[in-house]
Amino acid sequence: MALHDRDYMRGRQSFRWKDLLLPDAVTALILLNVAVFVLQHFFRVAIDETGRPWGAFSLAALLDGRVWTLFTHLFVHQGLVHVLGNCVFIFIAGKAVQALLGAKHFLYIYFLSGVVGAASQAVYGLGVGQAQTVIGATAAAYGTFLALASMLPQESVSAMLHFVLPARLRFWTVAVFAMGVSSVLALLQVTKILPSDISHFAHLGGALAGWWFVRLLGYGGPPVTYERMWHERQRTEEARAFAGVPRRKRTARVAEEPAATLPPVSTREFIAQEIDPLLDKIAEHGLDSLSGEERELLDRAREEIMRRDQSGGASRK
Repeated sequence: MALHDRDYMRGRQSFRWKDLLLPDAVTALILLNVAVFVLQHFFRVAIDETGRPWGAFSLAALLDGRVWTLFTHLFVHQGLVHVLGNCVFIFIAGKAVQALLGAKHFLYIYFLSGVVGAASQAVYGLGVGQAQTVIGATAAAYGTFLALASMLPQESVSAMLHFVLPARLRFWTVAVFAMGVSSVLALLQVTKILPSDISHFAHLGGALAGWWFVRLLGYGGPPVTYERMWHERQRTEEARAFAGVPRRKRTARVAEEPAATLPPVSTREFIAQEIDPLLDKIAEHGLDSLSGEERELLDRAREEIMRRDQSGGASRK
């Protein structure tokens, strides 16, 4: 992963909560869910010969050649609470993910989470010898929220819900709690202590798929502070010393020319020249010891690294 892909070298996220009001792929998915629900429950046109929803996923349906059920089950719901809960979840988390990554990546996360969730529930069914039928977009909603929590772990849920919640809960805290509850319920389901027709393994599989996808994009790594950057550089220096490479003497300086006109050194040398001396100063005297110019240099160094990676043909997949 390129250096600018790491969380501590990223610029500020561009998501704004007012983006929730813009029409887009998220809105289209919600409208499609509602339309299918109306057809399914009010006109009874989405029911197959067995009385189950026509687009429901099961291993039997897959083996029968109905591959499309891997996707259609995401738009079929059990009841009003089921569809409304998923739509609200998708609206809030999906809008945020789309604002951060774009509609294409949001749709990747949504459908990947749904497919992986369905497959996870099918594997569970094989393990316990019980046929499993999966309906609903909950796995996709879980995956979308885990993706959001990985990108904005410190964002407050109470701020998102306009202080409806009595406490300020961070996205990552909520995500871990939800995963923990789902894991416990899945375990109780396996041990038959609390039998249920809820697809807990689908929820877990979808959540992991969403988390995995944004990890591939470079998000969701452990937070890297200046202190951690310092320790990483110390390990590099120890490795250089072990290899017999003499330690270079550095002095902090502030570049006077624009970042775009800095000497054409490699990115690694640029980091050593511009950032490492400031890390030394932070480690010895704290972050508050940096002057305004030195803080600005850290920001310019990040922008310069991103510029060099982009001009060198770096791309994110």
